[in-house]
Amino acid sequence: MDLPPVPAPDEAALAASREHRSHLPSGALGRWAEVLDQLAAVRGRGEATRRPRLVVLAAEHGVAELGVSAYEPSATASRAAAARAGTGPVAAVARAAGVGVVVGDLGVLSATDPDAPEAEDHEETDGLRVGPSDPIDAADALGEDEVTAAIARGRALADREIDSGADFLVGATCGVGVSTPSAVLLAAVTGMEPVDATGRGSGIDDAAWITKAGVVRDALFRVRRAATNADVPTLLRVAGGADLAALTGLIAQAAVRRTPVAIHDLPSAVAAVLAHRLAPGADTAMIALTAGSDRGTRRALKLLGLRPLTDWATAGDSGLGALLVLPTLWAAETAAYGRSDGDDPGSGSALENDSARSAHAVTAWDAELL
Repeated sequence: MDLPPVPAPDEAALAASREHRSHLPSGALGRWAEVLDQLAAVRGRGEATRRPRLVVLAAEHGVAELGVSAYEPSATASRAAAARAGTGPVAAVARAAGVGVVVGDLGVLSATDPDAPEAEDHEETDGLRVGPSDPIDAADALGEDEVTAAIARGRALADREIDSGADFLVGATCGVGVSTPSAVLLAAVTGMEPVDATGRGSGIDDAAWITKAGVVRDALFRVRRAATNADVPTLLRVAGGADLAALTGLIAQAAVRRTPVAIHDLPSAVAAVLAHRLAPGADTAMIALTAGSDRGTRRALKLLGLRPLTDWATAGDSGLGALLVLPTLWAAETAAYGRSDGDDPGSGSALENDSARSAHAVTAWDAELL
């Protein structure tokens, strides 16, 4: 696919961020200082995040009917509807974290809840499938046109939110069974064996895990038969789904638009790997918030060279784990920049006067050495 190039990190903004932080006590922000520098380099300026957005991508997976999840397939529509209505744990934590929520309908809401109020993002749905993808152990998840439409939908959602002022994106999925195609794609891009790539997902017992591992094995065989070095659209067509394709497009487009994007669970980590293939250099815009509860997430992050900010084994649909981490990032930004709209950089922050330091002050040291 022909995407615009991802801009290189802004070295001047990176240097300015480091200079700005030099007024804080040495080591005050720890690992979070590196993130502030990365955010500045991506955006081209150092400032606090003002309008973060969680984009919940809603699509159904045919494998959900095979008993690979702790939830019934109908939960996909319920989760998406709750996110739209601002109810449930995800909406509550999003409000607490100061993150706005939007739902990207990829063929679920309009099909399953015809009496629901019109969604705000029903434009540009041409080519998207209404209803679940095909079971990936026996058939391709989507058709070629459907994959292309889903990737384009994710890019369009990123553009729409950024054009509306969003300066930090969190892409998430809410489809029951999404961890199964995620495991297949993980195995395809890392070489992991199906039994290693298959996790407990939403919290399944041994019998469901055995079924899930068999689906991953069969789907991976189909992926490898489709092409020895499959391109991103082929991977998503054979073993993905509309939500994973849209998430890939959203992450890639966020990087193109110099907007940081959070990576926080297995679907987002796998989509991040594919987005980096689709738009080389996209990894510079990715902020790995947590290693998640699935070991596959760590493997995908390692492939990208990303170090997660926390080891919190958070789980939950629709980006719940990311929302639990983000307030800590906002606090680190407040320490460096302040958070009041319209303030100059540093207003209300914890900056200290240089003159308060002695001639013996240093800015960095090796904690393992005396």
